[in-house]
Amino acid sequence: MPLAVWLRYSEEIVSAGGLAAFVEAAVGRRAALAQAAIWSFSYFLYLPYTVTDVVYEMLDDVFPGLHPWRPVLQIGLPIAIVAFVLLRVTTVLRVLLVSAAAQLALVLILAFVMLEHAGAPASSFTRVPSADHLARGSANVALLFLCGSLPLFLGAEVVGGSRTVRRSLVLAAVVVAGYLVFAAFPLAAVDPSLTHASLPGYEIASAYSGRTLAIAIGVGGALSATGLIVAEYLALSRLLHAVTRVPIRKLLLWIGVPFVAFDALSLTDPHAFDKNVLRPSLIALFLSQLIVFGVFPIYRARRGKLTPVDVLLAAGAFALMGWGLYRALLHPVST
Repeated sequence: MPLAVWLRYSEEIVSAGGLAAFVEAAVGRRAALAQAAIWSFSYFLYLPYTVTDVVYEMLDDVFPGLHPWRPVLQIGLPIAIVAFVLLRVTTVLRVLLVSAAAQLALVLILAFVMLEHAGAPASSFTRVPSADHLARGSANVALLFLCGSLPLFLGAEVVGGSRTVRRSLVLAAVVVAGYLVFAAFPLAAVDPSLTHASLPGYEIASAYSGRTLAIAIGVGGALSATGLIVAEYLALSRLLHAVTRVPIRKLLLWIGVPFVAFDALSLTDPHAFDKNVLRPSLIALFLSQLIVFGVFPIYRARRGKLTPVDVLLAAGAFALMGWGLYRALLHPVST
């Protein structure tokens, strides 16, 4: 439902303003600036704490020998990311494409390893959960796709405009959803001690295949999280450009200052920093998306295109963000 709403907005709007441009088209610039501020706050926090996840959670488990070097990595990785995003955007995106293709290959390899060692449990498709478990599980999985809105901020630079943006979003969603189902259904037959580990893919590969594949899966996961940081960085720079008209290259440098500074600050207590920063970031993220979906019917009505389907899509997407906000506000945050 969120994807369907983004696609309908994108029929007419492809802008560096991304989601904020959608809100401006619906209810005006003031509301758009408020949405942009909330969204930017979320991702300004997302950048540094995701680095902490990579260094202190992911790589630390995969390479225990890196333990003494974690403070250096905590500063070095964001500096490297800042240098990377300053390259030509086409170069950055090509690198991300290669990285994404490698990650999809690793997902397939891990899925086949699980099928070989644990089998293909029919219960993954035949067991019917309770309505409550189905609703909660579906909502939790759906929230994983929320960062699918990040490419919208590159809309002003894409060859083909709206057509390319909309086709790419649909294709990416279909491919990733298919991979997710294929890689997830064997988990029903996998030892729960492996699936409940802090890095399940790494532990499963280690138990079923050995150290080589485990390292590849662990590094692939770290690359995935790092790629998300880069995507967030690019989206944030485009949004700020749309609002301030400051040149993008200058904004990339400006964003890098608090990014590196926050990661330096986190060295006082990385685990506490990760936990304390995650919650306000998620709260702001879901609030910003609530605005986007809440004003969608107004956007369609102003164009004389409002239909019951639009209302249903907006209501479903709004409810999903409400569920995410509820979890961020009232449930303990784990990283």
